[in-house]
Amino acid sequence: MKWKLITALALAIAIFLTVNIVLIFKGEEDIRRVNYITKWTSVKEQDLLETMPSAGVYIPKEEQHLYYDPNNGSFDGFLVQKGEAVEPGTELFQYSPEDINATRASFQAEIDRLRKEITSIDQHISDMTRIQPNTNTNTTSQTNRATTNNGDSVVVEVHPFDAGPYISQSIARDIEDKKLEKSKLETEIEKYEDLIQSTDTTLMQLTETSELSGTVKDIKHELDNPIITIISNDQKIEGNLNEDEVQQVLPGMKVFITYDNSNKQINGVVDEVFTYPNKKPAVGKENSYRFTVQLEEQMEQTNIYGQHVNLKIITNEVTDALTIPVRGVKKGEENYYSYVLGTGGIVDRRKIEPGLKLNQTQEVKSGLEYSELVAMERPLFIKANQPFITRLAPTQNTKASYRKLSGGEIAKSITKGFLAR
Repeated sequence: MKWKLITALALAIAIFLTVNIVLIFKGEEDIRRVNYITKWTSVKEQDLLETMPSAGVYIPKEEQHLYYDPNNGSFDGFLVQKGEAVEPGTELFQYSPEDINATRASFQAEIDRLRKEITSIDQHISDMTRIQPNTNTNTTSQTNRATTNNGDSVVVEVHPFDAGPYISQSIARDIEDKKLEKSKLETEIEKYEDLIQSTDTTLMQLTETSELSGTVKDIKHELDNPIITIISNDQKIEGNLNEDEVQQVLPGMKVFITYDNSNKQINGVVDEVFTYPNKKPAVGKENSYRFTVQLEEQMEQTNIYGQHVNLKIITNEVTDALTIPVRGVKKGEENYYSYVLGTGGIVDRRKIEPGLKLNQTQEVKSGLEYSELVAMERPLFIKANQPFITRLAPTQNTKASYRKLSGGEIAKSITKGFLAR
């Protein structure tokens, strides 16, 4: 008898649960089901930063290479030593002026010789001009009487030969030739004067100076170019990227720079990204690509060259983004949605457009508003357009908790209560 009672009771409970389950999931239009919400969150506004970790070392921001040019003169000596600090204008090495002075003297001697030739030509032109005959001189004919073979007497008029015009043309041609020769000599003088001016400039630039504030990194006493290398005090950071990373990093991206065993952080920006690998590519070998980071501000306390740092490259950034936890986003067949706890006590199934996803945080581009409440429950246990209740938290309903509320928050809560009715 007892087992029959137990069987009947179990059957009744099973029927009761079955009917309720059917009504819950199939009879939404007839029965209003109350959703019991245990976990929810509010829509927040924050900046999202998608970062790529990397590493780098400090290197000089600039290098100045100085070259020895034999055309500027013979080498006279270095004026600095390796490791010495230099500033813009610091003298580094100088040329000897002896060869340059000798060259200048030879140019001047050539100019003096050409000027003597021009003086001789001017004298020749002056002499030719003075002896040139007057082509307008009149000649007088003479009349003579002569006897022919048969004894007749005839009168013959004799005209003298005038060589003046021929002499005048010859002299004029000679003067023109000398003027042309003089013009060529003057051109030669201008060339040598330019060479002397260039030599004078070289004499003023016998000393090579530094353009940077930094340190003498290297000196080559055998005069192999570059004979001096200067590295700047200002620094930048150099690192390497693999084949996947180099396609994500672009010049201009922000970089956070940190140190091991230190909370100090400085900011920088990606300066250059080299798309050709550091070494010759080969099949089966991973390539690495160099990139550099410029510091936004040079540190007053200079870091050690070669010091290692940690980098976070910001590959994507969204400011003032509306966000919710990833658990608050539900995926439908075609769209994404969230369950919003409305001010009227009704659950609203809201279509949303997701954006950037970082770890467990999801950006919402549209569909939600700041401070709205989103349920974190699984969709199976939530029904849209149905009322909801939450668990009572009596420990939060105290005078102390109410005193923490601002006047605006109290007014907002009261308004929501009236509107909900």
